[in-house]
Parts: sequence; C-alpha cells; structure tokens
Amino acid sequence: MAVKFAIYSIDIAATLDPWDADPAPATMIDLGEDPIFGDYDPNAGSKGRGARIATLGGAVDQDFGSFVQDGRIRLAVQNVPIAAATIATLDAAFAAIDTQYFFTDSVNCWTVKFVKPDGFRALQNLFFKSASNDDVFSYEILLKIDAKNI
Repeated sequence: MAVKFAIYSIDIAATLDPWDADPAPATMIDLGEDPIFGDYDPNAGSKGRGARIATLGGAVDQDFGSFVQDGRIRLAVQNVPIAAATIATLDAAFAAIDTQYFFTDSVNCWTVKFVKPDGFRALQNLFFKSASNDDVFSYEILLKIDAKNI
C-alpha cells in the first residue's frame, strides 16, 4: 500500500485508513499519495521543555520533561495536481476556530489542530492552469499535535 495522507474529522474513531471507514467521517480531506518531491516532517516541533537560569556564581537547570503536545507536523508539497475543491476544503478546515482533526500518514495517526497563523498556505501554479486548465498547487500545512492515537 502506498503512503497516503488525510485530514479527517474526529466524529469517527482514529484509523490509518479513513478512506474505507464505516461510517465515513463528516470531513475527509484526501491529500493524495506520498509527496515524493515534497517535505514531510512529523517531528517538526520542539523536543522537551526546560530552562537554564543564570545565578550568581552558577546556574539552575529546570527540566520539565517531554510532551507529545510539543510536537508539530509539517507537510510542504511543490507543484502537485490537486483539485481546487480540496484546497478550498483545506482552507475551510484551517479557518475553523479551535477545531481538532485526525491526521494520518497511513503509518501513524494523530489528533491535531492547525497552527495559527500560517497553518495552511496554498499557491496555484498559473502556468499549468493557463496551458492545460489543470489545477496544480504548491501548499504547506503546519499542524499542532494534541495526541498521538496510533
């Protein structure tokens, strides 16, 4: 099975295969197959929390541990054929206030929210649109991890 990406609503249980879920999620955004020429980083966030506080003649180190909520997921794809309707659905999902989604890469599944600001950016390649009326976009998605489900 090819690695595929999807963002879908949390009205169903977390799954690695939301395409075949029964019942289907209310919101299902299929991002297609693995972006061979894209940049996918499921570990884009910080690792661990802590501080070093300088004191007179020394320092105090504070270690607050590592939390899954520190994580970020970044998916950036250049010039891929994707429907304008999918881009519009992504834009609407990003615009939803404080809304959680599931994100799967067919190997893992997380509960996520879009990073605000700049959690979703899309740019249409007008060369392909004018030359052959194809919808070709470059896009970047940044997601905050709330929980790792699978």
